[in-house]
Amino acid sequence: MNTARGFFHLILIFLPMFATICPFKLALAESPNIASSVDDLFRKAGISKINQGAAADFALRDLSGNTVSLSNYRGSPVLLNFWATWCGPCREEMPSMERLHRQLGGQGLTLLAINEKESVARVANFMKSYGLNFPALLDVDGRVSSAYRVWGLPTTYLIDAAGRLIGMKSGPRDWASREVADVVRRLGGEGGATGATASLLTGPVEALPATLRVKSAGGSLHGQQDAQSEVIAQLGSGEDVALLGKASGTAGVWYMIKSKTGAVGWIKANDVEETTKTK
Repeated sequence: MNTARGFFHLILIFLPMFATICPFKLALAESPNIASSVDDLFRKAGISKINQGAAADFALRDLSGNTVSLSNYRGSPVLLNFWATWCGPCREEMPSMERLHRQLGGQGLTLLAINEKESVARVANFMKSYGLNFPALLDVDGRVSSAYRVWGLPTTYLIDAAGRLIGMKSGPRDWASREVADVVRRLGGEGGATGATASLLTGPVEALPATLRVKSAGGSLHGQQDAQSEVIAQLGSGEDVALLGKASGTAGVWYMIKSKTGAVGWIKANDVEETTKTK
């Protein structure tokens, strides 16, 4: 009886330890599935998953003359949209942004629309005529657009609660779609900002080289991260190009680059290499 009672006491002592260890092992086992599910969410939403480190901070005036800084929103996800009133695709997607703002603005999402080089009056009239209530900021000299390497409008970035650039979309999108809402909820609307951000970032932030060199076989500059998309230009063997960004997903790894002629687009990672690796 004493032996049985002692064994029972040992079980009571070690049971909490196993309860602590087992979830840890389970979390490790699930991490590949988490990474896979995140990639799938981004793919369905039409957003390129990027890993470019901290988003550049800025301070811009809104339509009321107040100064708005990106750093003020640290702790919540931010959808950062670059646009202009003359941009047809921008006008096309703005109503869906308003619906997203109304749907998820109360759940922690911040939507900032940075207008490029237009007057207060023009932007204010546009926002009023379209019934848009999210913040519009004025990049009167284009410095913020340049800092984010915006080469075409609209361009939208997704910034996590820690202030890191994790997603990008070139061109218009239905931002009120269920797929976009799923990404935003995963990012900051469910489980707290820290936990959601940790699950979305699947690797350390890497330092990107300033330039790349096209390999001997040459390479094609595409309009999107898709081998079937429009070819903007053909790049010759050994041509040096400026690196603007990197995206990875189900279509593989792609680099956003700027050629010597000024053409901006996407090239497969397999078609280029770091200049330090070549002579």
